[in-house]
Amino acid sequence: DTSLGEPPPLAFSLSSMEGKQQPYNHGQAASSNMMMQQQQQGGASMSYDAASQQPATGAYYSQQYPQQQYDQQYYDQQAQGGGYGGSYAQQPVNDQSGYSNVATSGADYNQQYTQHQNVHQEQQYGGSQQQQQYHQQNQQQQQQQQFNQNVNGEGYHAPVPQEQSPYPQTPKPKKEERIDPAQIPRWSPEHKTDEPLKRFYTRSGSSPPPSTHPFIAVDEGNCSPRFIRMSTNYIANELSLVEQTKLCVGAIIQPLAELGVGEEPPPVQDFGKEGPIRCNKCGAYINPFFRFIDGGRSFICNMCETKNAVPDYYWCNLDPKGFRRDKNERPELCRGTVDIVAPPDYCDSPVTDPCYLFLVDVSYPALVNGLVDCALECIRASVGELAKNPRTRVGIVTFDKHLYFYSVKEGSNEPRLSVVSDTDDPFVPVLPDTVLLQLKDESSLDVLDAVLALVQKVHMSETTVTSNSCAFGAAASAGARLLEAYGGKMMIVTSSLCNMGTGKLEPRNDIKLYNTNKEQTLLVPNGSYYEKLATMCAQLKVSVDIFACANDYLDLATIGALSRTTGGQIYYYNAFNANKDGEALHRDMYRNISRFTAFQGVMVIRTTKGLKVAEKFGNFFAREADEMEVPVIHCDSSFGIMLNHEGKLTQKEACVQTALLYTTSDGKRLIRVHTISLPVTSALCNLFRHADLDTIINLSLKQGVNQILYKVEPKNARKALTQACIDSLFVYRKYCSTQHSPGQLILPEPLKLLPLSTLGMIKHSLFHCGTQVDQRAFLSAFVGAMPTYVACSFVDPCLFSLTEIPDYACVEGKDGRVFLPPVLKLSSESISREGVYLLDDGRSLYIWIGEQASKQVTDQLFGMVQQVEGGPTSLRLVYDSEAEAKSLNSRVWTLITQLRKNCPSFKTISIVTRNAHTGSSLDESQFFDHLIEDAARKNKWNPFDLGTKKEEVCNMSYIDFLCHVHKKIQDKFY
Repeated sequence: DTSLGEPPPLAFSLSSMEGKQQPYNHGQAASSNMMMQQQQQGGASMSYDAASQQPATGAYYSQQYPQQQYDQQYYDQQAQGGGYGGSYAQQPVNDQSGYSNVATSGADYNQQYTQHQNVHQEQQYGGSQQQQQYHQQNQQQQQQQQFNQNVNGEGYHAPVPQEQSPYPQTPKPKKEERIDPAQIPRWSPEHKTDEPLKRFYTRSGSSPPPSTHPFIAVDEGNCSPRFIRMSTNYIANELSLVEQTKLCVGAIIQPLAELGVGEEPPPVQDFGKEGPIRCNKCGAYINPFFRFIDGGRSFICNMCETKNAVPDYYWCNLDPKGFRRDKNERPELCRGTVDIVAPPDYCDSPVTDPCYLFLVDVSYPALVNGLVDCALECIRASVGELAKNPRTRVGIVTFDKHLYFYSVKEGSNEPRLSVVSDTDDPFVPVLPDTVLLQLKDESSLDVLDAVLALVQKVHMSETTVTSNSCAFGAAASAGARLLEAYGGKMMIVTSSLCNMGTGKLEPRNDIKLYNTNKEQTLLVPNGSYYEKLATMCAQLKVSVDIFACANDYLDLATIGALSRTTGGQIYYYNAFNANKDGEALHRDMYRNISRFTAFQGVMVIRTTKGLKVAEKFGNFFAREADEMEVPVIHCDSSFGIMLNHEGKLTQKEACVQTALLYTTSDGKRLIRVHTISLPVTSALCNLFRHADLDTIINLSLKQGVNQILYKVEPKNARKALTQACIDSLFVYRKYCSTQHSPGQLILPEPLKLLPLSTLGMIKHSLFHCGTQVDQRAFLSAFVGAMPTYVACSFVDPCLFSLTEIPDYACVEGKDGRVFLPPVLKLSSESISREGVYLLDDGRSLYIWIGEQASKQVTDQLFGMVQQVEGGPTSLRLVYDSEAEAKSLNSRVWTLITQLRKNCPSFKTISIVTRNAHTGSSLDESQFFDHLIEDAARKNKWNPFDLGTKKEEVCNMSYIDFLCHVHKKIQDKFY
């Protein structure tokens, strides 16, 4: 372990699950408090040595007296290096017994123990044989008596009489408090530091930083983890090793991901008409891991190990080490990511203008909830961004029971309206060029404004005849035909179920089917019309984004195929109201249009000989087995892959390469090539030490969703997730931590949050029956295309106190960095009546206001608030543009801005109070359901959902779940 420079595993000392001695303890007492242990040189585990009465080397977590004070410098030292790298060093937290739980290093504890050894003694019994040897003969009888009391479950009592102690005695710990809640592992944001932003060198051999932490990736031959993030940064040399770990092997690929601050963009390389150098057998693109031989005249492909001749124009001498002398001068030989100019023969279709076609639902429900007016304003505000590229074309079509086309003939500035009433066999009555207007100058913007004005006049005047009918399917079909010659984006804004014309859908959201065996059928697409239409769109290079502004059932499970197959995205606004959701619709539409977007994408993934891509996740069209067609791909587009072994890997390193052929908005045809090469290992421990939890969570979610969509019951999906967690930790415990006592739960450092993440997944509504079907269909689509950095808060939300923000947090520094405040544990114990809290679940933000929150605080955040019994009457978070940078209002908005940054969809804010009359308030129970460390509230889950055996795991608190996992691991040993 020391030679690898890896952090140590976490070790928990857990009490017996049943309150009795475990069979393998061999007379040793399992502690009722949790002990985190730190391995040092030689892999020794720290525990309390009863013989010498001194703690062994490493981090020791114990209970101390509340009277003992620690200055701020002590905590700064803890955050920088004390305990476990500062990740879980916390301020003293009072538990129910009135004592403080403090994280202390070994040196600190030595000093404290010397000062108070005549006052208080506290023992943790590990697995060492030295526990039977005592250095002090006068204490041997007392030590043995205390040991026996622990074994018998009587707890530990201090040997010194109470009257000799200036402090109160430590009370007997409660039987149910088997683990110290303040010390169990939890997610932590980046710690405050004055050091420059961390740099991650991609060939350093270390694992990449967490996806949620800021860093600067330096490309040294492997691509940045922003583009490809592997589930483990060591590759097993054979399948049996992978099966033994129970960890998934795969990757999350985000080929056009946004770069971090200070990172260099991928270099562009032009090979001319000859095109890039590639392997003649497997087609892999030239990369830093091609091995050149024969004086530079040949190269060995790192993917298939085939020998290829080097073209004469590309030949270069080799240095004494066998590397090309021009290696550092050619980006394709020294960089893991490179853009290659595609030669003409790589293009199977002509380069066209980027097109954006808006389809807006103008049926009666859309008019009533303000959607039509809101959508038109969003389009008007977004067009300015599109006009920056003079090649862009924009068109608008509206629909209810008819289809309305708005066209402008060339040379004219007056828009014309054409209506198609035949929605059973829709057609396009005008030329596509007259609907798709090119934004080449200011006059084009004026024409588009005239079109928007005509839409308002037709559908929003007093004489407008409205209809409850919605021909969504006919409108989507007509839109695809409009874009047939160009390809591009079709953005559909709808609020009603398609109830007429081609693609008509019958309401099937029967609440009687909820919590029955037939509920899963509601997640299966209804009919084949939309799947066939989606295939046609993909072949025409048309992508479909759906803005589902629902007031009723939309059957997203069926119409969602349009986005899933074409590389599109679904936005879902439940119970849409323009006042409540108008900002979110505007922000989502603006980001959709303004983010980096490419067209006509085709991606191929290649792997080293002996590996193969077994499964793919994401929104794409698979025309061929090895190609992923993505008509429109953007910086938020994310894909997942699972890898399988085809044979034993004999190479020292294994490679994964992705090649994306795409067209930029200004018409350039490029090939984005990402390559990553990782060490191959036969050591089981290496796979655990270099695991990436962010990727594992993401892939686990994607696999779970796929299982549910293929009619696997949610309870079986939950069981599989729980069992995978237990099996993985058991394997690590059995084969990689044999030096620890069997009474300890050992967590490898990279997977220390695996139990908490697993608990978050099995408690999520996505894996339970009874959730509104459209909501589950949307969550399934959201998870399928979810980037890595979103997955963490999706299963393990972040809870912040807005009334206790440290001075360093939520203030932009000189270098532009913003540090987040400490994250609270996800338990109702963290919530007080006097506080105000912010919770981020990856999709939305929630602000909870205590009944007794200070009026000064609420006035700063929500303006002048009228107070009534039970809380304020109406609330809306206000932004004070004149507030000082360190004011509460400014810091809260800085925090919200940080949490919203780079997210695929806009995070709305919901206010949670106890006052039922608050219009914008969320049901309080929904907020507390996010506090996954608590046991589930009574009757939260339907009995059918829990199964005949009344599954209890998803009802457990975090501590109980840790005990459950530990017990299952113990059972496997015997």
